[in-house]
Parts: sequence; C-alpha cells; structure tokens
Amino acid sequence: MKRLLLACLLPALVTLSQPVDAAADDALPFRTVVDAIVPPSHGLTISGSAGGCDLLLGNQSGQDVILFDMSKPPKANRFPTPPASNNARPPLAVHLTGAWPCVTLPTIGEDQRWNHQPATVLIWSLQGQVGALAFQLKAHTEYDPSLDPASQWMLYLRVGGGLLIALAALLSGPWLLSRRREILQRREANAA
Repeated sequence: MKRLLLACLLPALVTLSQPVDAAADDALPFRTVVDAIVPPSHGLTISGSAGGCDLLLGNQSGQDVILFDMSKPPKANRFPTPPASNNARPPLAVHLTGAWPCVTLPTIGEDQRWNHQPATVLIWSLQGQVGALAFQLKAHTEYDPSLDPASQWMLYLRVGGGLLIALAALLSGPWLLSRRREILQRREANAA
C-alpha cells in the first residue's frame, strides 16, 4: 500500500518542484468593459478590450474624436476620422496613456485568483467629443482570470487536489475497512 501511495504522490511532487516562469505575472489580467456612451452618437462605437486602459474605437461619423484626460487643464487626445471608403474600417485599438483613472489598477490578491471569477476592480468614466457633440463614456475595468496564468494554475491545482483527495479516499477506503475488521476480530478473540 505504501508503494502505491508513493507512486500516486511522486508525479505530483515532481510537477510541483518544477520552476514556475516568473514572467507570468507581468501580463495584465484586466479587461476594459464599456458600460455606456451618454449621449449616444451616430457612427461612433467604443467598446472595451483586453487591458486595463484599452478601448476599440470605431469611428464612422466622418468627424474627429477627441478624448480628454483627467489632468488640469485636460489634455486632448485626437483620433482623426479614417478616410472615406466603401468598406467599413476595423475599429482602432486605443491604449490610454496619461492622466486617466484606469492607469493605476489595484493588485490582484490570491483570493481573487483562487476564486477564478471575474471581478470589477475599478469603475471610471472619461469625457470626449465627436464633432460638436460632447459625450461621457462610462466603463469599468475588471479582473479576467482567463487572462491570468497564475489563476489558471490555481484552478488546475484546485481540481488536481480534489482529484487526489478523491483518489486517496477511494484507494484507502477498502484498506481501512479491512483493518477495522482485523481490529474487531482481535478484540473479540481477546475478549473470549
């Protein structure tokens, strides 16, 4: 029985003793989600993407889009309208740099990684303008465990640990029952 237990635990010990890539935590496990654009503008679509301060800007309005950051006075970031064509242009990937609320994001705790559930870490908004129409974009940044390698390892560790416990209970159950019978038989023999 000891050899069987050693044979079951040896692969797990070898796997856990392997070095883990230190660069895994350098990836940003965040996703930007755009909640609303108030008021909506015809031809302007802004959606979120992977990253804490990243947007996809689709501009079919024929006018330049300006996003204002939070500095005093606000700095304007201009995104010119794409040239007119018959085909729709793909959205422009925008990474917001400067004084934005989403530039500094909180660190992810082990509880969030262990739970393996998306969690909102920051709710923010920004001011913008398309042509003469001023708008406000409301968005939030959420932790996305599918983008976090450490969270994936936590999930695998949790599933593997559960399987190991189930396997140990399955293998040790018959052995414990036979030991119980032996002990009860010895007690009966000693009592008689």
